[in-house]
Parts: sequence; structure tokens; C-alpha cells
Amino acid sequence: MNYTTITPIRASKLALAIAAALPALALATPGAGSPYRTDLQSSHVEDATSRGISQVNMITCIMTAMRPDALVNQPDYVALVDQKKCDTNGRSDSGNSSADSAGSSAASYMTARVNASRLSNSDPMRVKAWIDEVEKDFSATIFVNISASAAPSTANPYGIFRFDYCGKGDVGPCTMNGFLEGSATGIDYLERESGDGGGTPNVKALRLTTSGTDSGAGMLQTNDNGQPLAYTFAYNASYFRRSDGTSDDCFSRLADDPETAMSVWRYGLYNADSGARVTLNSGFPIEYLASDGKTYNGQMGYYGLWLPADASSQITSGATVQRVEYVANQPPTKTPYTLVKADGRLMKYTKRTRTLESADKLKFQAFIGDVSGFFAGALPYRQYEMYWDNSAGVFKVSGSVECSQSGCQNKDLDSEKSVPASFFSPQGGVHGFSQTLGGEVFIPLAGVGSVVDSAAIDVIYRVQDLVYPAQMPTALFCLRDCPTAATLPSYFAPGSTALSPFVASTYNNGAETAASGVVSYGTDPALALLKDAGGTTVAFTDREALQARPQYQNGIRTGRLFTTLAEAQCVNNASKYCDSQVEQLETYYQWETGPNQWNQFAAVKDGAGTIATFDPPLQVGYDVPNEQQYGQYRGKSIVLQYGGFGELWGIPGTCVSSVTNEHVSCDTERARYVPSFVIPFDEVLGRVTSGATPLLSKWLDREIRFARKDVAVCTASGLTLPTGLSLPVVGGLRDPSDPTSEIYIGTKPVVTAAPRVIHGDVKF
Repeated sequence: MNYTTITPIRASKLALAIAAALPALALATPGAGSPYRTDLQSSHVEDATSRGISQVNMITCIMTAMRPDALVNQPDYVALVDQKKCDTNGRSDSGNSSADSAGSSAASYMTARVNASRLSNSDPMRVKAWIDEVEKDFSATIFVNISASAAPSTANPYGIFRFDYCGKGDVGPCTMNGFLEGSATGIDYLERESGDGGGTPNVKALRLTTSGTDSGAGMLQTNDNGQPLAYTFAYNASYFRRSDGTSDDCFSRLADDPETAMSVWRYGLYNADSGARVTLNSGFPIEYLASDGKTYNGQMGYYGLWLPADASSQITSGATVQRVEYVANQPPTKTPYTLVKADGRLMKYTKRTRTLESADKLKFQAFIGDVSGFFAGALPYRQYEMYWDNSAGVFKVSGSVECSQSGCQNKDLDSEKSVPASFFSPQGGVHGFSQTLGGEVFIPLAGVGSVVDSAAIDVIYRVQDLVYPAQMPTALFCLRDCPTAATLPSYFAPGSTALSPFVASTYNNGAETAASGVVSYGTDPALALLKDAGGTTVAFTDREALQARPQYQNGIRTGRLFTTLAEAQCVNNASKYCDSQVEQLETYYQWETGPNQWNQFAAVKDGAGTIATFDPPLQVGYDVPNEQQYGQYRGKSIVLQYGGFGELWGIPGTCVSSVTNEHVSCDTERARYVPSFVIPFDEVLGRVTSGATPLLSKWLDREIRFARKDVAVCTASGLTLPTGLSLPVVGGLRDPSDPTSEIYIGTKPVVTAAPRVIHGDVKF
């Protein structure tokens, strides 16, 4: 079963089944057998009903990634599943953030033991799986039993199967118990999950009936922490109708409806001539034998070390891990490496430029402290979303960033505000962050007036590289947002009145700084650490303390660090130093620290003491087609980051309502953050460039959001909501972890071999 939602869609080139995939288009080049042609594309519908059954979509994605179909009647094996690739809710919720999200997209694997068997070609395939779910504060095992008798077909788009699961700790009953069953008449789904604090259980139930390949109806009911929700829905060849008892909504199912919206979450990049995948040396699998005697599977890569939570809490710098290397048709080989680990990491940023004129309409976020002259009603010390409006010759402010313990969200202003370029002149320019512009951004505006020549002003953006220990400068200096070993715990202490975790005089400092105000650092390459002037490590990894300060919950990053004081001398006063000068240097550095793997340095060295290095994300350019559906980005050039197959970041985003699919402010209830447009699967319009090298992109995982119509349209088409449907009930639950159950899968097997599957990729 391939990952897709249950809600049906009608469109040419779309399969109405759980295994939804688009066939490759017949183009002249690259060749028909190339990965560009043959890599599968999956589509799923996103609707208000989708979140009610999100657990189904996530679990079916997990099962697909374990590839039991490829290893039938093989011995028990280990599969690693990247849960971030299966969590549609998480990726849309986390996408709307002012922080660089690329690092947080690093893999987060779950370990599964899997057995797939079939007695004969006339018998069902049975899959038994034990999935480890390990978080910081708990661990559990998800027991899964699947029996599949028939694959999806035109007559039966869901096939015939039964999928039972139970999630539980080491002792006690199932805290999560559910089933998904497909038959010729449709789909039944039920899940029962323990409520918070042992209260009323959360129950989700779905019944979907089919009356043909293009029509059907259903009912969904959920009770999530005491919040009931109920939908009835129906669909025919052209429309989908949904009601919660209060709102009756109608949507078009036609993919070619001009109001139908699509977003893509995963892309591949390919050689433009051969169609081969663009691959990066982004990491390799490892094994770690912990002090508790357990062997854990993990990953070492550009973004550091990943291990399950109970293993990562034990492992320390100097530990031995085994690199696992796969050879076709042979067992993997293992080589010992030594871990080098630090509570922070140093990043290097190298200068690139484009003109302000070419950055027209491309959004970025900038922190504004003093709002005098910014715009009427602006609040100080906030992150604002803005862009350069070339035709108006001003900056437009479209929103502000609001942070809470659940994350940071863009809040649209009641109307866009205009700010002249001269506002930023006293600070030397405007600095901010934009994935669409390549990351860290600085626009030098010192001395400009209200009228500027945008073709003569640079927008400086940066290529980012991880600094390995041998590359660490011996000395670094800081003028703005400079923490020390003392200021970090002081700010995060309960009841602290400090304004920031930085030295007070450097917080958001855009003024000329005397030599006495410069903060100096040293480094310790042997330990990969930054040291303050007192020789103490500058690091802070207390997750709970960081979460209490929402704007820093993803970690703390210094301002720009530089190696030579003379480089930062102010233009009109050489006795003082200006951060605006640092922003224009060919190279500067930033140190970040925090509790997450992407905040920390981790590497491994071989027996000769050589550290294994990995490729950073590949920076590529994309010329957005000059067509209406691309909105304000039509005809613009944007910068994207490619982190390996399936991982392409930087497409600008927006927020939509999960109920109506229409654009809303990101702080609106039930808002979802989605990419603003799709790079088409097309040899001309889907072309990107890495330097002078042309590459082709191909979308791999696409969501479709129906175009909203007046309910009278559905009524006129004869579409009526169902009545009298019977939902599955709790009595139908079965427990694959129960020895007395007919579907008992047994105890979790011990598998000492290396993982045979890594998120769908069968290694041996």
C-alpha cells in the first residue's frame, strides 16, 4: 500500500487507489528507463477530513517504507523508517517558521522488525511488524498485523486487506489500538487512544462506501480530548460534498479546475541529459552498541548524528560506532569509527549577490527593534515579514512573526504597510532571513534616500557550510547578538528579567561599537567548541528552559562572527566597528547551540584520525515561469537548497484553511502552511541550475486541495449526503500483541543483522 489519503479525487493521470501514482510522460530525453522517467510520483488529497484519519496515512506510509512486499518469506529483518517523511501534519505545521528549517528536516528514524510471509500464491500475504517508537519521555512498541488478499483494481480501488495495530509500553494494555479494513464495498477504520491523564479515550471512526469507481459516500466521527467532530460526505465523478452538521461545503474534484490547488512536499533532482538522480554524500548508516547491551541503528551525516532517544542520551564523544556499508547482493560490511561530539556547531557563510531589482516581491523576515518611522502601529522588537516592491520603490511589510510554545507563525497585517528604503539607512541596511533568497540576507542601504536605484543595490545572500574542527579559526569577534557562558544560563533562569541571552550591549546592536564593546571568542578544535574570553564553552542545551522562551526553542544562534577586527571598521570612523561592514564580508561565521541534533556538531573519525566529511545541501537556482498561477513569484529567480533525493527547500509558502482550502493568515485556527506553487514535471519549466549545470526536477509527493464551489453546484449534480451509515465500533478491535488473539504476532524478534531497508530502499 502506498501512502495516500482516503478522500477520492477525479483527474486524468490519477489512480483512485491507496497505491496512487502518476505514470511518467513520454518525452524524448532523458531515456525512458532513466530514474527521471521511472521514479514514482504519489498524490493524495488534503481535506478537513484528512486530519481525522492522519494516523491511517502515517501508518500506511510507514508500512510502505518497510517494503514487506519485497522481502516475502525472507528471515526477520530490520527496517529504518523516517517518520518525518510520513507525518503530513508535522511538515505543514513546522514549515511556517522564521528559523532555517533545512536542518530540522534531517532524518528521524523509527526502527522496525518485520516479517512478511505467504504460504502459497492462493493464500493471503501476512505481515508482522514491531515498530519502536522512542521519544524523550517515553518508549513504546507498535504491534502490527496485516493480512492482504487482493491488490487494488479498477473494480475494487482499495483491494482486500485487514490492518490491525496496537501501541503500548513494556507493560499494560494498548494505549493506541486500531484497524483499517478494505473490501469491495469500501473502507472501515477505527482507532481508540487513551486520553490525556487517563480521561475519556479519543476515538476516530470512518466508514467509506463505494458505489462505483467514481462515486461513493461516507461518515467520519472523532473525539479528540473531548472535542467531538463529525462529517458526512459524498462524491461523484465531478464533485465532493462535505458537512459537519453546520457547514455544508461543495468542492470540485477536477484536477484541471483552475481553482484546484496543489502543493509538493518532496522533489528529486536529475541530470538533464541522462536522467540519473543527483546524489550527495550526505551521510551513512551506523550501529552503536550502548552500555545497556542493546545495539541501536542510526545515521551520521551533514546535520550530525541521529540515534533513537534512549541511545542518544547515553552516547558521548569518544564512543565507538560502526559504519555500515552495503554491497549489492552481499551482507553489509562494518568499520569502527570514533565519535566526535559537541554541544554546538560553527557554520561558515560565503557571499553571493544579486540586485535588489531582481529580488522584487521575494519575501524575507527581518527583526526590527526601534520602530520609530517604520509604520504607524508597528510594535518594537519583532520579526516582520516584508519584501521589496520594485514598481512602488518601497519595502512592503505584509506580516509579523508571533511565537508561542507551539512554534512561530506568520500573522498577516490588516493591510500591507509601505516603508521607504531610507528607514534602514542609519543601520547600514536591512538584514534578515529568506529561504527563497538563499538563507541569510543583507541589503546594504547606508546613505540612501527615499528614492533608490534598485538595479545598483546588491542583495547579499550566502552559501552555508559546516565548519569541521581542523577548519575552526583560532579567534573570532562579535558585535551583535553575542552570548557568553554566563549570559546564556542567566537569561533562561526562572524569573530572569534579562532581555536576551546575549551580552546586553550587543543585543540587536546596529550602532557603531567601540573596541571595548567587541566580544572576543577562542576555539577548541580538539573538542569542536567555541570558548568565550574566559575560556568557558559557549553552549546551552536545556530543552525545557529553551521551550519556556518560544523564540529560542529551536536553539540559539550568534550574530555574525569574523576573524579580523580591521574588516569591521566603520566606513566613516575607523576607531569603531560596524556590524553592517561584517555583513558585506566575503566570509563570516555563526555559532549555534541547542538541544537538537542540528544545533550540535557530530562527526566520526576513522582509525587514522581522519574525520569523515559530508556534502552540504546543493544550492540551485530556479526561474519561476512567468504564468498567472505563480502569483507574485511569476517570472522571478529564486534560490533553493537540495539536501538529497526528496529534500528540496526554499519554495516560498503561504497558509490555507484546512476547512475551506482558501488563503488565510497563518495564525488562524486550523491554518496549514503549504508551498505557494509547484515546480512542474517538465523538461523546460522544471529545469533548475547548479552554477552553469542544468538539472531537471521532478515532484515525488503531491497533495491536492479541492476547489471550493457553491453547495448548489453539488446539489444540481445530484450529490446528496448519506444517512443511516453504520460506523465501525470498538468491539471490532483486535490486539496483535495479545497471546490469546487469533492475530497474535509473537514477541519482538532479536535481529542482529544491519537494516535491510532504509525508508523504502532495499539494501540487500
